[in-house]
Amino acid sequence: MIKHVVIFKTKEDAPLLEFKKRIENLKNFIPEIKHIEVGVDIRYDKNPSDFCVITEVESLKELDIYAKHPKHLEVIEFIKPYVIERRVVDYNV
Repeated sequence: MIKHVVIFKTKEDAPLLEFKKRIENLKNFIPEIKHIEVGVDIRYDKNPSDFCVITEVESLKELDIYAKHPKHLEVIEFIKPYVIERRVVDYNV
């Protein structure tokens, strides 16, 4: 199992709840996704990121399928204009 974790810092006007809805909906289109969740920051820390995406897939091959899927790319294009910074960690579970 691979966990794919992406953390975003965004512009102030970013529609974070719409990001959450669109990203979590990907599980309805991409069968390789075993689990996906979006966490929107609650502003506890003084220097937060704004949201994170945690996706679980079975293998690197499935991660590649997910990454290149047209529905995933569509969501990326929606989010991209708002992104200031993006960080990624992929690891075996």
